[in-house]
Amino acid sequence: MGLLDSVSSVFARLELRFEFFYPQFIGVYIKRKLKEYKKTELIDDYKVKSRRQGKYHYSFDVDLFLKIEKGGELSWLTKRKDT
Repeated sequence: MGLLDSVSSVFARLELRFEFFYPQFIGVYIKRKLKEYKKTELIDDYKVKSRRQGKYHYSFDVDLFLKIEKGGELSWLTKRKDT
């Protein structure tokens, strides 16, 4: 067994130990991207809930609050169409 094989097996074991925290890590990245969208006024607000349902099974609840102008056209959709 070479050095590369032993190092990769150690990292694989460590990865499985931190699997419990994956939903929180993924939730942070989702919140970071939604925060950028909020700053550029593509969305009004958001809520993200992440939870672990079982081993390698996660649930993410994302609530987006959109601003709908008079006439029913979404403002962020018209911004996307113009570009």
